[in-house]
Amino acid sequence: MALLGQDFIKFDYDTFQIRFTITDTTVDLSSGWQAWWGVSSAATDTTVVIEKASAGWSGGNAPSPGDTSQIEMLSSSIIVKLTQSDFGAGNLQPDEVYYHELVLSDSTNASDSVVVASGEFTVNPSLFTNKGYRP
Repeated sequence: MALLGQDFIKFDYDTFQIRFTITDTTVDLSSGWQAWWGVSSAATDTTVVIEKASAGWSGGNAPSPGDTSQIEMLSSSIIVKLTQSDFGAGNLQPDEVYYHELVLSDSTNASDSVVVASGEFTVNPSLFTNKGYRP
């Protein structure tokens, strides 16, 4: 079952991890399973702002995402890593609310994939960033 309403707020240029725990899994997700995580400006917008995937992910009919090292697969959890390079021009912007989606697949071509989590991701401005301490 998909976990809807997985909403969170982060600040401009934060470095952080998002951990999704799958409570109804009957398999070890670290054994052959793959994950993809994407962000768009709205649930109805199909333009992806950023995307990340686990190391074995293949895009199926779509091009493979450029970054396949920022998702870690654990036995019942998926960790998505965001760094300062995910923010800035063309990426995540402050004062924006984005839609995010996590997809799992037990094959490398994503033909049998399923959306397991979605929600809103709000990026707030950061006093620390605006002061010039980062990036």
